[in-house]
Amino acid sequence: MKERDPRTLTDTPPVVTFATGAELLMRLGLCLHMTREGVRRIAYRHPDWPFGIDRPYPYWEVARADVMETEPFLKFFQAHPIVGRGPDKAPRSTRSTS
Repeated sequence: MKERDPRTLTDTPPVVTFATGAELLMRLGLCLHMTREGVRRIAYRHPDWPFGIDRPYPYWEVARADVMETEPFLKFFQAHPIVGRGPDKAPRSTRSTS
């Protein structure tokens, strides 16, 4: 496996994929946990998502992956903080030992 350049762990990249965007959000402390599926879910559901057709910023295709410009990506998450899904609706059940 190719060793990662240490600069990629500290510098902000010019573009992000859904996966690298999720990693960047956690690294910058904008959320405690995020996956690429979580970013995709937000992109699909949030009415103010800035990327896509008829949106302010396009998705760019690089090496068969959709990428987004990092600056508007981070501005979106700074303006719309991730608060999680909230508390459980019902208390957890305990296992009975028989």
